[in-house]
Amino acid sequence: MQTIPPYNSIYTKLVFTFLLVIGPLYVIVLQINRSDADSVKQGIAHSISSQSDFYLSNLELEFEQIIRFQQELGSGTELDTLSNAAEIMTTEEKRKSILSIHQQLLHLKSSSKHIEDAKAFLPLLGTVISANQPYFDMSVEEFQAMLEGASTPASPFIQWRNRLYIAFVQPRLIGIEDPPLLVAAEVNTWRMTQTMNRFQYNGAGGAALIGSSGSWLISGSSDKALIQAIAENTSQASAGIKLTTISVDGRNYIYNKIDSEMLGATFITYVPEADVLSPLKKNRDLIWYVSAFSLLVIIIVSYLIYNWIHRPLRTFILAFRQVGNAQLNVSISRNSKDEFAYLYEHFNLTVRKLRELVQEVFEQKYRTQLAEFKQLQSQISPHFLYNSFFTIYRMAKFKEVTNIERFTKFLGDYYRFITRDPQQHDEVTLGEEVRHARNYVDIQLFRFGDRIKVDFAKIPPSCEGLAVPRLIVQPVIENAFHYALEGHEENALLKVSFLESDGQLTIRVEDNGSTLDDDTIARLNQRMEQAQPTGGTTGLVNVNQRLRLKYGTQGLMFSRSSSGGLQVDMVLTIPVDRRQESRKIMI
Repeated sequence: MQTIPPYNSIYTKLVFTFLLVIGPLYVIVLQINRSDADSVKQGIAHSISSQSDFYLSNLELEFEQIIRFQQELGSGTELDTLSNAAEIMTTEEKRKSILSIHQQLLHLKSSSKHIEDAKAFLPLLGTVISANQPYFDMSVEEFQAMLEGASTPASPFIQWRNRLYIAFVQPRLIGIEDPPLLVAAEVNTWRMTQTMNRFQYNGAGGAALIGSSGSWLISGSSDKALIQAIAENTSQASAGIKLTTISVDGRNYIYNKIDSEMLGATFITYVPEADVLSPLKKNRDLIWYVSAFSLLVIIIVSYLIYNWIHRPLRTFILAFRQVGNAQLNVSISRNSKDEFAYLYEHFNLTVRKLRELVQEVFEQKYRTQLAEFKQLQSQISPHFLYNSFFTIYRMAKFKEVTNIERFTKFLGDYYRFITRDPQQHDEVTLGEEVRHARNYVDIQLFRFGDRIKVDFAKIPPSCEGLAVPRLIVQPVIENAFHYALEGHEENALLKVSFLESDGQLTIRVEDNGSTLDDDTIARLNQRMEQAQPTGGTTGLVNVNQRLRLKYGTQGLMFSRSSSGGLQVDMVLTIPVDRRQESRKIMI
């Protein structure tokens, strides 16, 4: 059923007209807001980039000085002498050396606010000299962690027990296997966190310093998921400074990232986009007020139009669709005495007349079909019943008990099928219909014996449950026996095949009768094409009529078979669901 596209309806066109009037106002207001938003974003972007670059440059400079100080201290002779010659040093010399190294470590700590503590590890003595604690026993685990971390060139930072260090290892001389000296500076992450808390805009946003491998993180924000999402997204940015946006948990953020090769880390600053655009709140409120007012006007006007024109018109269209779907019990009414009420009244009158005509045609076709079916049943029974009793008599005379048992079983199934009430069993599955036809063939083979050879193909599995009119295959086979095969003394052939193609199933019945000429085939086809065939109604004509009523196309088609006899084709339409099932079976 063809439906009216939404863009062609009267209601859509009227609403579109209203929107076209107020649309330019929306465009102007939105353009102003967008321009202001871009200006604010650019300003904030420049500010964030400048602050980030300045802070990271100072941070790199500080840590360069710390590393250089470590190298000077670790490479000095005083630390080396204390570690390797402590056994020959006097107590006073040891004390002075420890105090001197302690003073240097204090100087290293005080050189930067980002240093929490400075330590010198003396593995040969098993001791540590610290800026916070002059002299204590060395932790082997801590020393090994510093030693392993210092051997990694990617980053100067080492993480151990949620603390961050920078370590310098004294180079070993050739031939010396003793553990090396190590100078480590513990980073004051709390101080760095406090500094990063200053990277905010209107009290929102923050900053974070994250290792290149993601193994450590320093941030003033507790939202680790947000920082992690930004950190993972920064891998897509190019080298240098890259300002972009990201959406996390439904919120958009503007962020800037700088990769530092010297620190082996990435510095990230971010701020919620909503807070950046907060100065534009008045403009957004104005847009909302204008939108709400415009929407209210459209709703009121549209509702009036809907009640006056669109609603009755839509009811009228839905009623037509129901009629198009063969629902002829539809009736519509309208309280108002206007043009639509006149249309509704005449629509109901037309549908009522149409329903009466359809009912008359249906009843006439049904009565005709039922009469033809009953006539077909009466045609099949007498002659066939006589031959069947004679066959039973002959087998009983020769005491063929087993054959009598099989024959009477076939005969009982045969008559049970054809004597069903046609009002309750007008249709059967194709599997049942073909089994009945095969049952008929088996009965006839008792009569003709080896005189007739039968080639009966199997039904395609997907068509077993196809609903078809009852008694459409057996009458065609009976016609072949009666007119083509009975006269053969030997080598008679009956072939039944099934051909499935393009959503159709062709049932083909062939024989090798020798009495058929081309004129007879032409007359048969001409008679089947007539809407109401003249003359007596035979079994084939009856089958043809019922197939045409079922499928709306030609029922039976006659031609010469490959063996020289008659070939009868009947084409059945396969529903879409059966076609899909057939494709699944083939796969």
